[in-house]
Amino acid sequence: MTKNLLQKKNSFCVRRRLTVLCLGIFLGFLAIPLFATAMEENTPKQEVVYVDLASDGMVQDIYVVNMFDLSADGQIIDYGDYTALRNLTNNDQIYFDNKTVKIDTKAGKFYYQGTLKENTLPWLFDIVYKLNGRVCSAQELAGKSGNLQISISVRENPACNSVFFENYALQIALTLDTEKCRNIDAPGATSANVGRNRSLTYTILAGQEKDIVLTSEVSDFTMEGISINGIPLTMDVEVNPGEYDEWNRQMQDLKDAVISLDDGANDVK
Repeated sequence: MTKNLLQKKNSFCVRRRLTVLCLGIFLGFLAIPLFATAMEENTPKQEVVYVDLASDGMVQDIYVVNMFDLSADGQIIDYGDYTALRNLTNNDQIYFDNKTVKIDTKAGKFYYQGTLKENTLPWLFDIVYKLNGRVCSAQELAGKSGNLQISISVRENPACNSVFFENYALQIALTLDTEKCRNIDAPGATSANVGRNRSLTYTILAGQEKDIVLTSEVSDFTMEGISINGIPLTMDVEVNPGEYDEWNRQMQDLKDAVISLDDGANDVK
């Protein structure tokens, strides 16, 4: 039986606010299909994956925003294992049955959002907060003062297709209020002052795991959300077929050298 999951367009918000912290992942424009091969060819599109994480890094919800640009009136055919759909463009009905999405719509841009049934990411995130050496929850930190430590562990998720882990770089961004946070120590972060805020950005190359630790003296602590962006690494390089293996070996040597340099810099620090 065909199921009509049309919802009216609301303001687009994909991250849930928590008492102290919110976390979100933006996985860029995916060039690799997330879903099973379809029997009927799907309409060409771009898609962006958004993820809500709890303050400890556990996955809560995963949304896919699908973007189409039709040159003429017609039917959109798409596929996904969704639990809910939302029209982000107009009042056209969205029909969903057996993982198949069909929309009759006008020429131009069309966007719809689907909530994925499977909450699995290519990465495992573990975020731990300590205040004065004691592990505490993000909610417990609200309004507290003392010595704060935030530890973020990024690991490959063996339960997910490794092609994402091996080809997507991550950017982890935190923003600290310098009137509430002093003596900020964030090894490995790119730091920038934006007004009274300190912006800290960590870059993790594709295929790498990482442990991040930052410390600060805090008073009446509050904090904006942590954001994690996943971007596919692409390079416009022309390589002859016979040269590919050598090029691939050299790129691996370069990656190993960067890792060694990063480890050496941490040892010196």
